[in-house]
Amino acid sequence: MGKEKKEPDMERELAQEYERWEHLWKNGGSDPFHDDAVNLNLVRNHIIYWKKKIEESCGADQNLYPAIYFRELPPEIGKGYMVKAAEIRNRAAEILDSYLEDDNFQYLLYHQKEFKEKEVKVIGISKVLGYVKGLAAALKEDDLVAMRRHVSKPETYRESFATCAEKVKQIREEKKRKLPEKTEYAQMTLAEFGIGMGQVR
Repeated sequence: MGKEKKEPDMERELAQEYERWEHLWKNGGSDPFHDDAVNLNLVRNHIIYWKKKIEESCGADQNLYPAIYFRELPPEIGKGYMVKAAEIRNRAAEILDSYLEDDNFQYLLYHQKEFKEKEVKVIGISKVLGYVKGLAAALKEDDLVAMRRHVSKPETYRESFATCAEKVKQIREEKKRKLPEKTEYAQMTLAEFGIGMGQVR
């Protein structure tokens, strides 16, 4: 015989949703694909859901309703809203500058033209350099969601620079052993890459 299904504690569930909404409203979220408005409104819908469940359970007698039921419903938030937007913009600009100055990023930028298209895909140079180009574009287009991906974990992107640079170094060493003669390569400048130092904040 199966276990009897436990009824949810509607008062507790409703209180937790209010707490979640307040936390998001104050601190913002970390959703990598959606702005804070999406998640604030999602939690708002959860609040509406649990209020309706209380209504269904308690009926017309509001004396039976828990106090949390009468708490004001949070407002619906307009599309695109982000908590701490100015802070995200400023931090993203700082992070972009740090990427541009990163030794491993500079190394990849310098040596990427040495490799054939197939090699570039295998090594992942374009993808890794694309992280930086993507952040520069996000700043220009004021894409706060994309900026926040970097603000939340910039070390992850820096690690990708280091990992990719190590692959390039290994491949270049292998090529040197096979082809000992010295070859001069043209440097790809930051301007050619489409971004520059001191990005507009």
